[in-house]
Amino acid sequence: PYALLPNYGDNFNVAHKNSSECVFACQSSVNDGSNGANADRGDAANFPYGGVVGCCGFFPPSQYLVNHFKTDPITGLPDLTTFNNTDVKNDLGIPSSDTSFTPYTGTLDPRLDWTVGRRGIPYLDWGKDPGSDWVLDTTFAGPYSPKKNVFYQYQAAGYTDNSWNALTAMNVNLIRFADVLLWAAETEVKIGSLDQAEYYVNLIRNRAANPAGFVHTYIDDAHPENGSTNTPAANYKISPYPPGYFAAQGPVFALEAVQYERMLELGMEGHRFFDLVRWKIAATEINAYLAKYNHPQYLNKAVFTPNKNEYFPIPQSQIDLSAGANGIPAMTQNPGY
Repeated sequence: PYALLPNYGDNFNVAHKNSSECVFACQSSVNDGSNGANADRGDAANFPYGGVVGCCGFFPPSQYLVNHFKTDPITGLPDLTTFNNTDVKNDLGIPSSDTSFTPYTGTLDPRLDWTVGRRGIPYLDWGKDPGSDWVLDTTFAGPYSPKKNVFYQYQAAGYTDNSWNALTAMNVNLIRFADVLLWAAETEVKIGSLDQAEYYVNLIRNRAANPAGFVHTYIDDAHPENGSTNTPAANYKISPYPPGYFAAQGPVFALEAVQYERMLELGMEGHRFFDLVRWKIAATEINAYLAKYNHPQYLNKAVFTPNKNEYFPIPQSQIDLSAGANGIPAMTQNPGY
């Protein structure tokens, strides 16, 4: 009963929830007599600050994430190793009033502009992302805005709650069929079936390469509600892996390619940290990010400690409650805390 939707962005359009790509989702509803209690409350503060609903930009995408979406201008394949050597151009420190800013012109995976709100690119039907005017504090949060949790402007009447339009009927996708395909690809790599792993990854990449599913320019920038043209909003270039590519490059490359594809496909959907932990590379990846980027500011001097920060500490109250008649707790604290 499951299948990929033809257009990637439809997974994040509230009008298409519970589609063929939805395997497991937390259901949300609005204006049902619950005063917003059944809405997607978890994302209520995760809209661009100052734009859409005015609050609050709590979950901004990172430059590190954005850099992953660079592609080779010839092959359309991702850059697994040097993607982060230089940054995709951003408007950090450039006020929205400065009209001289132009977006990055290099080749990009089109999924970027369904995942991240970035300056000068159409933001659904809300108009072009203005940059800093939609960020609470760029020195704290960086230059980008969340996007996958946001409703279209024309949907406000039917899919937001009367009590507060930040409470929406957007479901929270916990498992999409694309996620399942990439799990399958990972498994095929582990058992040595590299061609089959490549096939699953290419199903994902071929869907992303559908031009009908790209973000397009507006017919009229002043009136985004009038719809879009057929002109891509950026220099999108994406291709499937050539037949036999995984096998030729070997299992180490194939696993890296699958892991990288999960970053591209599932960015900002809440999977990344748990992927890093189960792959046992959380310390490597997170410390590489922390070493290069100093925003958000609360991460200054932060370090990820392996064999500790993969887990939260167990509340002391729960450890105390686990004590038996002898007073000795049956539960022990996670290492490092």
